[in-house]
Amino acid sequence: MDAESVDSIIEVREDVMVSPSSVGNPTCTRTAYFIKPCIEQYSPSHIHPPTQYMLSGTLNSSKYNHAKLALDVRYNGWKHPHDEWKTWVQLMEPKYEHLWVKAGIHQAIKGSTYQIHRNHDLILGLARRWCSKTNTFVFPWGEATITLEDIKVCGDYSILGEPFCIPLETEDEKETEAELIATRKMFFRSKARRADHKPWMMHFMTNNGSQVEHEAFLSFWLSRFVFPSDSRNSILKSVFPIAIHLARGTRVALAPAILASLYRDLTLLNNNIIAIDKNNLRVTVWAPFQLVQVWALERFQALQPQPLVIEQSQPRMARWHTVKMPKIENIDLTLDCDGDRNCFLWRPYENSPSLRLYNEGLWECDSELQSFVFCLRVSELVGMGCREQYLPHRVAMQFGMDQDIPGMVEPCHTDSLVNYCSWDRNLCKALCPNQCQPNVTFRYYNWWKQSKIDSSGMEDGHIAKNEWNETRRKSSFVNEMQLRDVAGPCMVQEISFNLENRIWKLEREVAKLKAARFAQV
Repeated sequence: MDAESVDSIIEVREDVMVSPSSVGNPTCTRTAYFIKPCIEQYSPSHIHPPTQYMLSGTLNSSKYNHAKLALDVRYNGWKHPHDEWKTWVQLMEPKYEHLWVKAGIHQAIKGSTYQIHRNHDLILGLARRWCSKTNTFVFPWGEATITLEDIKVCGDYSILGEPFCIPLETEDEKETEAELIATRKMFFRSKARRADHKPWMMHFMTNNGSQVEHEAFLSFWLSRFVFPSDSRNSILKSVFPIAIHLARGTRVALAPAILASLYRDLTLLNNNIIAIDKNNLRVTVWAPFQLVQVWALERFQALQPQPLVIEQSQPRMARWHTVKMPKIENIDLTLDCDGDRNCFLWRPYENSPSLRLYNEGLWECDSELQSFVFCLRVSELVGMGCREQYLPHRVAMQFGMDQDIPGMVEPCHTDSLVNYCSWDRNLCKALCPNQCQPNVTFRYYNWWKQSKIDSSGMEDGHIAKNEWNETRRKSSFVNEMQLRDVAGPCMVQEISFNLENRIWKLEREVAKLKAARFAQV
């Protein structure tokens, strides 16, 4: 990767940084690493954080409680493994493990044999905070989301490789597809009129002489656990080319397509929660939502049951196999906790053996660096029948980077995977997880705090304009001094204390107004 390519992803500059665990007091001016794009100039009047989730206690409203109790969600992509599938995996692994490793699906197949107990309230709580404009969860303490890194580490799906829609080229590949199609038609001529998962599995488990046994096995895995669709429990013809490539050891980039389906269905679920008063009481999602729950369990410490102790060779999903979450009276309160005060883990995978990122200044493997680069790139994710924007610059601290106010991104329609062929030590140092604790810029801190007051003011309508304008004026003054490098640390700290105190008083008054309003209901 040349210098120009590095500059297109990472921005390095001196800035006034704030520790997320502080009360907004600048800690130092230091060299900071940001994921592009960041805004160049901050104008509070037209740059706003996501407003899909109003940071003003709306989760306690009767409308949301109704959604929580009445919304019937069918998780058709959350398939629990039955014993026959586990047996089939055990039978196939000795014969084809070397090809699974080469194709980057060995651990993902093993992960499909684990059972993740669903917590419906947790999924709804996360979906309620989903913003479809940014594809992020919006909490009072900031934004977070499921990233390509999460799909790679939790699900063991490859970020690198050929696009999942790669066509078949050789005659041998096309003949294999024809045989799979013929077998599928045989099931459609049966009394069932479709190729259901279990009959398909039993047919090939008892027919060891089949020349397409491996491809049939992978077609089942893809149809049931990776790309489930509204064809109920039928084997999908659309996955045959993917299965054929994987069966020959070709690495296919499954992670972007899976993440696109999760983004799509989180938006669908969020839309149905919002429209609960329109009698939309049932919704079906098809993405593998167990990855959403595992993401939450890995990051929210207060939600975590005691995970299982696993061996280094086991998938990370095994940590949560059959583990049940503790009963939590108020999941909303847990999710909305002050996430930068040791509740939300920004880097839960930092020491994960499956993500060998950085070791004594040298990257162990070019493919690991490539994967990490793709995790940082703003791009478009192409999935089965969906396209979703991927905006990692909004959640930079999840990659060990510093967070600034994210710049707006126009929808892009380019390939989300680009090949890089050369590396250097400086690039490795820039892209590795930050060796110091990632921070936010002081202007980001002000920007987010202002959004909380804006949201409360829009809901209650009782914020004194003069008081708010004065707060905004002081905040703008601090930002202007930062940009001009005029303010010394002491002056910035003094103004910060005044600003924080004023914001705290406003939030206290808003809390009183809300308490009085709910008392009247």
